[in-house]
Amino acid sequence: MDSDRPWPFEVHQLSQRTLVIIESDRFGELPHIYAVLGPKKAIIIDTGCNTASLRDFLETLSCLEGKEFQVVNTHIHYDHIMGNYGFSMASQRRCRGICQGSRSRAFSENWKANSLQDMVGASILDFAVTDWLDEGARIYLNDDEPTDEESLEILHTPGHTPDSISLYLPAENRLFSGDLIYPGSLFLYLPGSSLEDFRESLHKLRAFIASKPEGCGYFGQFAMAMQADPNLLSRFNAGFSGCPMDQVNRRKGLRIS
Repeated sequence: MDSDRPWPFEVHQLSQRTLVIIESDRFGELPHIYAVLGPKKAIIIDTGCNTASLRDFLETLSCLEGKEFQVVNTHIHYDHIMGNYGFSMASQRRCRGICQGSRSRAFSENWKANSLQDMVGASILDFAVTDWLDEGARIYLNDDEPTDEESLEILHTPGHTPDSISLYLPAENRLFSGDLIYPGSLFLYLPGSSLEDFRESLHKLRAFIASKPEGCGYFGQFAMAMQADPNLLSRFNAGFSGCPMDQVNRRKGLRIS
């Protein structure tokens, strides 16, 4: 990328270990990419639209200096995987791998058809998935001294797509939900979408959240989507005619309060 051109990424620090990187892209998606930092590596949740090389941009951040990268895709829609190529090149020795959920591996492996790239005119470069994540698997921030507290727990949360996952970070009581829940209209009519799976995933997350601590550090004005809209499930059961979630801030993931 021309050094005179600004990077199309905006970085916000959510905590000492968590960054959100917002990409300005030609599709108008504004992907929200998360970096969760461990002592020797950073876990990169989704890789955006490849407006510029995400990997090269991460190399410019002082807080990531010397760290290896481990990529996790919450699902295989184009705006979550277009940057994968930069981490998958044979010359990229700082990447420990690219991970995806194992629930619907056939759907994920057929990303050329299921990523929606043809629908929007995107062109995704090839990449290789190295790890398939089962329900309950953990990605440790410190592989030398792994603890559940300092890890990302994998939850299979289909609905938006059959391969969708969410990730829970106990150390911050923070849930990253991919596109299961986000501000604005929810898209549940795309190839592989399932209203029934979506409803079950919402119930699953509510039960999961209920088992976790009620508060964890700074939270501010934002609330969980299902707390902001307690009638979400009843409206879904009534026909899911629409679910505005303008009270939820995607920049902060879905922070549990």
